[in-house]
Amino acid sequence: MTANTVTACGRWLVILLFLVAIGLPGLTMLLTPARDWSEQEKRKLAEPPALPRSATELPRFFAGVDAYLNDHFGFRGLLVSRYQREMEKRFNRSGAPGQVHQGLDGWLFYTAFQLLEDFRGETPLSASQLDQWLAEQAEKEAWLRRRGVRYLLAAAPNKQSIYPEKLMAKAPAIKGTSRFEQLEQRLGGRLPAYMVDLHTPLRRAKGDQDLYYKHDTHWNVRGAYLAFGELFQRIGALFPDQAFTTNFAFGPDVTSYGGNRGIGGDLAIILQRHLDFKAPYPQLRRFTPCARPMDLPAGLSDLPTEEDRPSFAMGCPTRELTAVVFRDSFFFPLERLFAENFREVLYLWKDYSQDNMEEILTTRKPDLVLEIKVERHLFDSVAPRPVFSSDSRAVPPNPKSPQHPQPVPAAPAL
Repeated sequence: MTANTVTACGRWLVILLFLVAIGLPGLTMLLTPARDWSEQEKRKLAEPPALPRSATELPRFFAGVDAYLNDHFGFRGLLVSRYQREMEKRFNRSGAPGQVHQGLDGWLFYTAFQLLEDFRGETPLSASQLDQWLAEQAEKEAWLRRRGVRYLLAAAPNKQSIYPEKLMAKAPAIKGTSRFEQLEQRLGGRLPAYMVDLHTPLRRAKGDQDLYYKHDTHWNVRGAYLAFGELFQRIGALFPDQAFTTNFAFGPDVTSYGGNRGIGGDLAIILQRHLDFKAPYPQLRRFTPCARPMDLPAGLSDLPTEEDRPSFAMGCPTRELTAVVFRDSFFFPLERLFAENFREVLYLWKDYSQDNMEEILTTRKPDLVLEIKVERHLFDSVAPRPVFSSDSRAVPPNPKSPQHPQPVPAAPAL
């Protein structure tokens, strides 16, 4: 074989490899099922745009095509993972600076939804916004009370609200008044009677035992169990004639990748590094549950359809009370424990919905409605959170959404 032949073969091999490299991602995108949610980025992925019906719709159509290709590009997860690893290895920086902050001692913190700005006190609520929020909650509580239903609201603290010392060395110097602290100051340090304070007991209990996962936004089982105890102190006061099961034992720590669901911390997943962090985590000792799965009542509207946001029912037939829980992912480790104390619990993975409550009250009357949501979304109804889409533009709030309870006419007490 002559030198010219070897050179020609080498050139053709380079061309072939180049064509494979540029064609394989597209081929992979065409042959694999499209996903609608990214666990790594904690957001909904772009959908294929509708075909344009006029020339004026062409710019929006091509922008939609661009967003769809960006989100579904073949091997995107692998490429993002490698980029993030190289950023940390070579520059000691997070590859997802808009979502994850690398704190001290290996702790990771979520930074989307202006969480660092809230920590620094740079996104305050106005006096009118605070008054509007308080009026909304009071109206909700009064409407339910007139129908014989008790209402409780709890905010699961942001991770940096409990562990500011892990955020950064200069955290005390930059700390401002967060929105939740504004609420406390507005009320003179006393939250409304229907609101359960979880910040104070979590701050008091932190010490040698972590209450939050280092690589996840959520509290761990120990932090969740502490919140469970606080909730049932208040529930016990509302229903003093009832006996509740609140003593559950901890077993030995389990070595796992951690996170709210045990598959890795969500912040580590965003960084594509959830398999890099394996450590001992607390777990409750196994117990024989009384609660069993039940059917949700028919006719509930606007329930989430995402697989990772299920709505369902559980209950223990020997109990007397019933409950409705509007919740988010922080309630995940409490589902089984809470259900042990109620004949029926409807778990709805969403903010409080006036429509859902009116639908439920047509067939049953719950004794308790609990709304529990993470602190960063507590004030969304008066200061709507930015919704990050693939083009990073905020989506304007829908004034008729369930986050904005509509006034309802007063009804005679039952």
